Amino acid sequence: MTIRSQINSARLCLISFLLLGTLGCVGVWSPLYKTQKPFEMTTIQAAAHLPAGWGSSTYAPLLGVWLFTHHGVELNEIYLRRFLKSQVVKGTNRTVRDDMTIQEIADLSIDSRRTDDGVGAFEVISNQPSQIGGRDCFRLDYRYRNEIGLPKRTVEYGCPVGPWMYRFEFNAPEQHYFAAHLPEFEAMARTIEFRVPGA
Repeated sequence: MTIRSQINSARLCLISFLLLGTLGCVGVWSPLYKTQKPFEMTTIQAAAHLPAGWGSSTYAPLLGVWLFTHHGVELNEIYLRRFLKSQVVKGTNRTVRDDMTIQEIADLSIDSRRTDDGVGAFEVISNQPSQIGGRDCFRLDYRYRNEIGLPKRTVEYGCPVGPWMYRFEFNAPEQHYFAAHLPEFEAMARTIEFRVPGA
């Protein structure tokens, strides 16, 4: 490796570290307003009617993740993201294959969630097929305790679209905030449109 390539590699690492550090803070939020048209999320090639009154992270879309909250991410959060099906799913040694059923993909997602940092007492409440944007998907509902023992609950939709695997999830403390804001997430999920060319 030449000195120039070492310097370029070091620069790339530094930029990545600074960007990830900034995104971890997620300090700037833009309010969401009710609109007549779906909100275009170009970095993940999707659109949806977003829940009015929530805030959108200004930084997260830079990495192709859309993050929303109403009262702060510790109390309620919606994540919209995607990854290539050829990418190894976190916590496993497997990828999403084109020949997998929706149930097999859901089981893979469950295996991944079980291994997430700060996840204890993981319990699946329901695992059902669903549809989002006219696509066959799965809908998971699960509860767990976070690193400080707080009971939290998540509803996650997973949708394979072309070469991509989409994940849409709502996460909140099980007491009060989950039931209070789940309808807003479900209403948003019903409006999602995929913009993946040829898929």
